[in-house]
Amino acid sequence: MIKINLVSSESEAAVTKRATPEISLGGHRADIILLTVLAIGMAVTGIRWYMLHNTIVELKGIKAERTIERDELQKYIDKVEELEAKRAELKAKIDTIRQLKENQKGPVRMLDEVSRAMPDLVWLTGLNLAGTHVTLNGMALDENAFANYVDNLNASPFFGEPTVVTLQRTRDDAFTFRLECDFTYTPAEIASTSVETEG
Repeated sequence: MIKINLVSSESEAAVTKRATPEISLGGHRADIILLTVLAIGMAVTGIRWYMLHNTIVELKGIKAERTIERDELQKYIDKVEELEAKRAELKAKIDTIRQLKENQKGPVRMLDEVSRAMPDLVWLTGLNLAGTHVTLNGMALDENAFANYVDNLNASPFFGEPTVVTLQRTRDDAFTFRLECDFTYTPAEIASTSVETEG
């Protein structure tokens, strides 16, 4: 007797397809994307943290080296500052001594310049020095001699421009006068010459 199977047999492809489980992302797709983004972000953050950590360690090492170098050099720095302070103190003392010497020879130099500027027919009857202000009292036999004396004082680098306070004729046709001017111990011309010589 012949048997006929009316139920169609499934093809091998269909059997294989049914045996393979179907994977559907469906609602889990957003979770997977989120997890992926988080993983990438954590990886980037970790790399950045690692780089910053290495930089901090390196900078701490450099700072430690610089601190050691500074501590080693500090004694030399202190010595240099001490020498600079002593140098400044010595310079101040030398300047004070120099100024005292200038003040000591100032009146002598002033008298020398006053006498050098004095022409014939002029003589002094009084001289007063108050600080750097000089008052000259004297006599001249004529006006030209007095004018020459004023010009000579004015031409000297040690004197400022003389001021004629009084000029009077006496009974014997001579002249009495009073002059005022400022005396400079170190004129600009001489100071600049000495600076050029030192240079």
